[in-house]
Amino acid sequence: DEKSDFLLDSYAAEMVYHDGNFDEMKACHSDYKTKLAYLGPVRNDAMIKRFLELYAKKKIVSPQAISSMSYVFSIYKLSEEKAAKTLVDVCLSMPEKIASAGKLLFIGSRMLKTNEAKKALDPIKTMLSSSYRDDVSGPSIVDMAQQAMGEAAYRETVNAAGKRQSSLTPGWEILGLTKEVATTIFEEAKKDKFVSSREAHYGSQSTRYDEKGRALGKDGKPQNPEERAAAEKEERDAIENGSEGGGDMVKECSQCGYT
Repeated sequence: DEKSDFLLDSYAAEMVYHDGNFDEMKACHSDYKTKLAYLGPVRNDAMIKRFLELYAKKKIVSPQAISSMSYVFSIYKLSEEKAAKTLVDVCLSMPEKIASAGKLLFIGSRMLKTNEAKKALDPIKTMLSSSYRDDVSGPSIVDMAQQAMGEAAYRETVNAAGKRQSSLTPGWEILGLTKEVATTIFEEAKKDKFVSSREAHYGSQSTRYDEKGRALGKDGKPQNPEERAAAEKEERDAIENGSEGGGDMVKECSQCGYT
């Protein structure tokens, strides 16, 4: 019903928001357990599945994600076999969300310890394999994708740890990487001066400003919606008053050597 959906969505959103802050996550969980008590025996199953769906959608794979997921399963006091079944149920319920299923498979396979529990995740692998046209190579493609996911997660972890590192960044073990692979990734990141993906994206872009100090977008107009509206009004007023020019003179960011 609408009330339950709203509460379950709110629960999932708050848990994801507090990701990594275990005290806040525990308090949030306790609060919504009370609010959703009327669901009876299906409450816990509904809560954790709604959380997993949103977490997989919003979060990237990382050592922190594995720790958070492990913590959440401990809150529910689930056995490893039950945890594996829950992950499988969630993934099979959203076959169109391949990326989310891939993340949950990766986190689950690193979070769970027993061979039986890891084996119980096989239906997720089968589902992912079936998304490829070649049934023969599908499983190997899934394995390669999982390995690449771990390497990308460690690369981001290394770069996010800052530029003053001199020894191997923690996190490679929980991601299931060998020390050899981790060392290669670390040395490559070190050579590139530990540039994070965010820095790489924004560092190559010079921010442009107009004469009023407003940051401009690619179209030459203010990025801020309110400033954009004001600039458009200024332009209209300038046209009506018969003047030219006005608010769209561009200045480069001082960091780029322009004034």
